[in-house]
Amino acid sequence: MTEGQLTEGQPTVGSFTLHNCISTGNSTQIWEVSEQGIGARLAMKLLLEESHKLSEEKAVLKHEFKVGKSLTHPGFLTFHQIEVNRDHGFFTMDFASFPSLKQHITSSLPRVQSNFSKLAVSLCESFHFMHEHGWLHRDIKPDNILVTNIGEVKVIDFSLSTRVKGGLGKLFSRKQAIQGTRNYIAPETLLKKPADQRTDQYSLGVTLFEVLTGSLPFAGTTPMELLAKHVGEAPAPPSTINPNVTLEAEKLVLKMLAKKPGDRFETMREASSAFHEVKCFQEDPWELYERMTRDEKEKQTMSVDKRLDSRADAERTAKGIRAPVSRKKTKKTTGSVLAEDKQKQKANQAAVSQIPPMVPPMPYPGGMPGYQMPGSVPGQPYPGQFVPGQQVPSQGQPMPVQSYPGQAYPGPPVPGQAYPGPPVPGQAYPGPPVPGYPEQPYPGQIYPGQPATGPIQQPDGIAQQDVPGVAGRETSVSSAATPKPSPESAQNPADPNTPQEATEDDVRGLMDTIE
Repeated sequence: MTEGQLTEGQPTVGSFTLHNCISTGNSTQIWEVSEQGIGARLAMKLLLEESHKLSEEKAVLKHEFKVGKSLTHPGFLTFHQIEVNRDHGFFTMDFASFPSLKQHITSSLPRVQSNFSKLAVSLCESFHFMHEHGWLHRDIKPDNILVTNIGEVKVIDFSLSTRVKGGLGKLFSRKQAIQGTRNYIAPETLLKKPADQRTDQYSLGVTLFEVLTGSLPFAGTTPMELLAKHVGEAPAPPSTINPNVTLEAEKLVLKMLAKKPGDRFETMREASSAFHEVKCFQEDPWELYERMTRDEKEKQTMSVDKRLDSRADAERTAKGIRAPVSRKKTKKTTGSVLAEDKQKQKANQAAVSQIPPMVPPMPYPGGMPGYQMPGSVPGQPYPGQFVPGQQVPSQGQPMPVQSYPGQAYPGPPVPGQAYPGPPVPGQAYPGPPVPGYPEQPYPGQIYPGQPATGPIQQPDGIAQQDVPGVAGRETSVSSAATPKPSPESAQNPADPNTPQEATEDDVRGLMDTIE
């Protein structure tokens, strides 16, 4: 028979009718059954046909029933009867319809995290009861823990359970066989050291770590790499994986995962008290999950509304109707501000490049000998007068603009231009020469009818058209973005008490005996 299938006529084993195959292992199957004539639903652990032929498999079945029958506690299922004969081998126990902790982690992690404190306390109390009655579980993992939706637990599978050994038992015991599941096995088991209740505590610590974070503390590309990490590598703090985990809960779980058994809690009862007193999550995981789900739905709804608005805008545009303008103000970011400044900079540069070059004003060569400007001091040059030997500003530097009472000269004299006030030597003056002034033309003077021959010579011998204009101004906006400091990598200092990594000889050949 295969899992989940029934043959015609409802198959029976002994006095029990098989209804539904719940799971199948290497040597056994778990069935939902009912006892004939009673009708109450029970669970049956049934040896497969091939395993029923092996005496060691029958011995394991009997051993598991013995352990389960001795554990009368709310954290364990009640065992009823066992039957091993030449035809079949099985035992029955209470039927639990709720899923395993592994299924909860996979399908509804926030729900089980919301009940984490109750879950941790219940498991610690259940295993403390088991230890007090002289048994070690030796295979604690989420698959072997059944959990209700309100956090009630039932521990199952005692096939690897062994007796708790006292001081003399540990001293004279042989090396322990390596049995367990790789992801949850304790370091002392791999090193073949005697197991005690703190060995179970390590496996429970791995289980609680997985509930807090949704992931295992150790992973490896090969079985050998994974086992070596259990022996010699410290786990990552749970809060680095799930920031909602409190530091108090993180401290307790890491204490359970200590490499040396002496660094863990003394008993499961001590661990239970510690979990009972701390808050394990900053915010209730289920409420956080629901809020994030609502936010995501609102985000999707807004996205759909935006698409609908875009479609409506397109329809209005097709009809020639102007789309409404949104008045929402958008918050400027640093990048948008820099881009806007860059556009303004380009616009300013384009505007400046269109300004025509300016010709600097040329100095006026000064007055005739003997001429005295009204109001000036005899023998002293008046403002703007050119004195022989005076240094002329070099090319590219601004030159002063001459100014006389009642007159303003923007540069060199312009032929034919009339100037208010008395005539000034060197002025291009229309009409005949001014009486009282020599007939010999002085530099820059032009008489009516005289043709202009070449450029007007300046005192420094530079042609007027050769004087360069003022170069266009250049504006620039510079910005420096403050570089983000590179994050420092968080490194945990090595614990001097942590054992060294397992050597290849310590863990070679272990995989054949570990699931």
